[in-house]
Amino acid sequence: MQPFAQKSLLKRKFSVLKTRGMIVFCKVKDGIIRKMNNMFSQPVSIAVLLALVTACFPSAKEVIEDVAAKSESAPTVVPEVVHTSLPTTSAPTQPPPTLTPVVLTSSPIPSPTEVVQTEADPTATNVIPVSSPTSSATAIVLVPTATSVPSTSIFGASPKYGAFSDELQGSFQAAVDAEFAAAPEIASLSVAVYTDNTMWSYAVGSADTDVDIAVDTPILIGSTSKTFVSALVLTQVEDGLYSLHDSLETVLSEHHDYSSFDQSKVNPTVTIEEMLSMTSGLADYNENIDGKVGLFSATSWKPADNINLLQSAYDNPGAFEYVDTNLVLLGLIAELHGGQDLYTLYKETFLDPLGISAVFLSPDTTPDNTAKPYDDLSNYGGGFGNLIDAVPYSFEYYVMGQGRIRWACCGIISTPENIVRWAYELYSRNGLALSNSSRTILLESLSDVPVSFQGSKQHYGYFIAKRTFILPGSIDVNAYGHPGGGGGYSSLLRYSPELDLAVSVLANSSLKFQGACGEYAPQSCIALAIFGAYRD
Repeated sequence: MQPFAQKSLLKRKFSVLKTRGMIVFCKVKDGIIRKMNNMFSQPVSIAVLLALVTACFPSAKEVIEDVAAKSESAPTVVPEVVHTSLPTTSAPTQPPPTLTPVVLTSSPIPSPTEVVQTEADPTATNVIPVSSPTSSATAIVLVPTATSVPSTSIFGASPKYGAFSDELQGSFQAAVDAEFAAAPEIASLSVAVYTDNTMWSYAVGSADTDVDIAVDTPILIGSTSKTFVSALVLTQVEDGLYSLHDSLETVLSEHHDYSSFDQSKVNPTVTIEEMLSMTSGLADYNENIDGKVGLFSATSWKPADNINLLQSAYDNPGAFEYVDTNLVLLGLIAELHGGQDLYTLYKETFLDPLGISAVFLSPDTTPDNTAKPYDDLSNYGGGFGNLIDAVPYSFEYYVMGQGRIRWACCGIISTPENIVRWAYELYSRNGLALSNSSRTILLESLSDVPVSFQGSKQHYGYFIAKRTFILPGSIDVNAYGHPGGGGGYSSLLRYSPELDLAVSVLANSSLKFQGACGEYAPQSCIALAIFGAYRD
């Protein structure tokens, strides 16, 4: 083990020891057992193992249930009033992982962005079944048994952009600093502002215990990931692969997992458009907490498993109901008709052409310097703090479980610089993510009547929300985008067509409180201040 890895491991164990000694004992049980085998007979070691399992399992299950329950479904934030760049830190090197042959019953797992490079020991060991949704072919590929450590260079701050005026930069930073200073519970804020090849980014706070956040620190963007799904679906519709009015049965019945869906819970007549607009009437698989806990420890998993967590029958389509079941079904449709896994479709359709960096939340692609989640630790004997320091399992285990239950809906990792570029390319008339006709369809999908969303009334469309900010002087500014949150992270993405300006705010804590501006949550207070400063 490298010195950095040893230091990190010891830091986490001693941090937890302060509040939960048994958790530390559970974390190090494997090492204890190995030493026992060297010192005593196998029966004695087995006895120790049984005692450890008895002591550890209940606590671990409770913790996983808590984390699964906090994973994102509908964004939960403080109700809001309704209105109609830092230096980068080099990452230490890690030891190469050991490759394991994995039997795939279908297509290979999504590969990370090409510039993410890892070295691996070619020694093969265990065989683990893994499923993927796109084909029924059988293949054998090698994947790491240990966590791959992607290069963090794909998220490096870019020097290619122009700069805002010094006055504007000062105003932007003051807005972020004010919210950070006033927040009762916060780990960090990372913010970027973009328009027409001009970029500003800034970060303040902690990415991990004793680690400062930087503008190129990757952070989970939560439900802001939904904006990629609607953009991909609209692109496939424009390409003639299917239409917005096609039924689920029409577009997905050829998928080899479709027959596993309970037809009393998955409406075969619901349309693409109804799923995009969150009016499908489908229940939310996130309600099945026990089922989600099971996905954390399952030896194999595929996205269709999320759909099979559904417990309730569907309602008739029509009413707005924010459920992630829609996202999983649309992701499966996009994979089936696009002939590739979801990440590869994102990469080839948007990320590579636009020069945007993002990865999926999974043990094989999550960068080693990803900001760790901070949250309420009252269930673990503490207050507010680093969730990974408190729970009896590693960040890799958290990533694996969260990556499964967040598939398609809310599992992209990136930085504000990349996400703010995405907002501009997606929503601006100067953007290149969509054709003019598809962008028009996206913007015109917004509901005429506001719906209750993120603690306020907003117009909602194909995974796009619109709200109006009131700037000083009673000036209205509309903003498109999508928030995200849950599991110790939060995100806000906003683009103003009047200003042709985009703002991305990412944080590795939930920010479930009113911001210093007194009208909105901290993320929206920052966007409001930035829009106001830019307009002036």
